[in-house]
Amino acid sequence: MKFSIKNIVLLLLMLLAAGLGAAMRPTIRLADERPPIDLKAMVPTAFGEWREEPNVIAQVVNPQQKSVIDKIYSQTLSRTYINPQGYRIMLSIAYGKNQSDALQLHKPEICYPAQGFVLLSKQADQLDLLGRPIAATQIATSLGQRFEPVTYWMVVGDHISTGGTDKKLIEMRYALKGVIPDGMLVRVSSIDKNTGEAYALQKQFANAMVESIDPEHRQRFAGNRQVN
Repeated sequence: MKFSIKNIVLLLLMLLAAGLGAAMRPTIRLADERPPIDLKAMVPTAFGEWREEPNVIAQVVNPQQKSVIDKIYSQTLSRTYINPQGYRIMLSIAYGKNQSDALQLHKPEICYPAQGFVLLSKQADQLDLLGRPIAATQIATSLGQRFEPVTYWMVVGDHISTGGTDKKLIEMRYALKGVIPDGMLVRVSSIDKNTGEAYALQKQFANAMVESIDPEHRQRFAGNRQVN
């Protein structure tokens, strides 16, 4: 069987692309290069005016069944906190050592509708964490008479991610260095028909929580990149 010059060139290019792809495939996990994550130990049960309220974790919306969550994420943390005025905020943190395409962080605008909630609105906003702006997303959801505004942010490696293309670009930058980034999604929510009040209190809660974390670990929860 004879091959034309064109076919030979195409074959060589395909082999070269395959070789480069294998050579550039990330092999180092960022999570293995730094101290291990222990969400329960790192996040205090009390900070500022907030205290954990035990035995109400069932209120926290989980993205999928526990067996699936355990497969996707390395660690998760769900708690409900209450302040002296009786206002409750639910905290959910999901951490994954590998942020490849197969192990993506599950965004609330996907997991809430999957649990039967109606997505009422979605908007970009920012938090003031450790004295600098951090990109965040706010969504308003409802399930019957339960109105639940949500604020969340994502950290990929050492960078705050707004998701979508931005997240892919961060992952590509790490991949060019042969590194697989870890990732964290931090979500705070409250059952409140007054979304303005809810978002304001969630911002205060988020800042107080991050400030309460040991300085050695804060970057893992708040990233190191400011909003452009």
